[in-house]
Amino acid sequence: MQYLPGARGVAGLVLIGLLAGCGSGGGDGAAETQISTNAIVFRASSPSATVAPQSFTASFGEDIAHVAVVHSGNAIASATSVLNGRTAEITVTPTAANTIGPGKFTGAVAVTGYTCADATCTRMSAGSTESVSIDYQISPVLERVTPYVATAGVSDQVLIRGFGFRNFNVNAVSFGDVAGTEVRVNDNGTELLATHPALAAGTYTIRLSAPDHDGEIPSAVNLLVQDPIAFAATTLDHLAGTTTVRSLEYDPERRALLLTTDAPSNPLVRYAFQDGAWAAPAQVNGFLGAALSANGSQIFGITANTLVPVDPVTLALGTAVTAPSLEANSALKNIVVGNDNRALITTSLPTSGTTPAYIYDPASNALLIVTSPELNNGTPVISAIRTAAVIVQGDPSLTTDVPVYLYETATNSITATITPTLRQNAVVPAVDRRFSRVVINGVRVYSGAFALLGTLPDTTVAVALKPDGTRAYAYDPTAGGILVYDISVDRDEAAYTALGPATPLAGDPGPGVRMTITPDGGTLFVAGGARIVVQPTPAL
Repeated sequence: MQYLPGARGVAGLVLIGLLAGCGSGGGDGAAETQISTNAIVFRASSPSATVAPQSFTASFGEDIAHVAVVHSGNAIASATSVLNGRTAEITVTPTAANTIGPGKFTGAVAVTGYTCADATCTRMSAGSTESVSIDYQISPVLERVTPYVATAGVSDQVLIRGFGFRNFNVNAVSFGDVAGTEVRVNDNGTELLATHPALAAGTYTIRLSAPDHDGEIPSAVNLLVQDPIAFAATTLDHLAGTTTVRSLEYDPERRALLLTTDAPSNPLVRYAFQDGAWAAPAQVNGFLGAALSANGSQIFGITANTLVPVDPVTLALGTAVTAPSLEANSALKNIVVGNDNRALITTSLPTSGTTPAYIYDPASNALLIVTSPELNNGTPVISAIRTAAVIVQGDPSLTTDVPVYLYETATNSITATITPTLRQNAVVPAVDRRFSRVVINGVRVYSGAFALLGTLPDTTVAVALKPDGTRAYAYDPTAGGILVYDISVDRDEAAYTALGPATPLAGDPGPGVRMTITPDGGTLFVAGGARIVVQPTPAL
């Protein structure tokens, strides 16, 4: 969008011309204009900030009959005057920050006093004109960092989400006072990738630097750095009546496991690690799936037809949002959350068939239907940086393969990959932190661009990837436990060989296994229909 002086400024210039044509043009200097300042500076900490008007005074050599105030530039919404004899107070109101967004904007206000050129004041004489320059800065916005929890002593990449980064040519990031490296801003200025150095445990405010920004860019976004924790091998009991685990997520900030299961009343269950031990589970009922928000401040739980925000500690329920236009006999199925804090929610039918997905937008507290493409019982898994999710789909009744889809947070869009096409099985997909490796159906190992690199044994029933994408941890009951594969290499579509013998689990998780890994890569959580197994990651 181009910002021009606009009709207000043009009309004012025309007015000055007409008035000046009525008189002597101020040749006698009687209406000489003097102003209290030559410049006004407005600063908005963000586009949502309210910026107060500012005033200055103009004084004239004698009483005047009229004062003309003309403004130009997109920094100014209006400039008004109140005249009292030989003095006028001019009030400048900046353009609302939320209508023009982040950036640097300029403008000018010109003031001219007019005296009567004859006894009846049918003609007017213009005095001198003085101008005030306007400098208006609206700062870019930092919304969040993902992942927002990092491991002490480990350098890693994070994604900083916001907007307006390119308006000020943001070119550097620091974590507290420690400089980051490898800073890259996407084309539309909403995402910034950066690598933080190894940091000690603590809370680090994210700070952006830009040569075009006056002063420090405001930030209330923090990276939480935690010491790694060595969970001992153990098992956790399910609530009575559990036969299926629907979702499994680890909350690293609070060191808690979050599950939804088919136990009576469909509970969302929380297992917290406190004082060196796993506490008894807490629950809230009625959920078919759940995922943490991008900054961990909420759990987004889904029922058959609603999304409900849930407090991640107390499990207190927020206000439910109903899915619009939900197809007959369908229900919400799975949920993942992107770095923009929007959630992708797939839907399902009791039988084979395609149904729309939904996007949950917390800012508007609305569920938005995604009419294309429709998915057949889609199962999404998102990377830790939350830039993209892989979606597999299909139903056992299908006789032909169907596309694998990619959901991209930057555009909130779902597109079919060129390859592969397949039908999902019971093994949930796995992705690494940066989406450099993807494992589908527990067998096929792909690059982030979906080039087939190699395969794992078809006896694999669950997979989790090391955060850096160099290892696949496969639960293989036939082999007797966890097998480790080096998937950093391209096997040219051939089978990977396990790096060593299987590591037995601390207990049998039972059927329908889901598996996840801690951000430090040190612990696997293996949850099946029988129990949850906490298992240190094999050192291979």
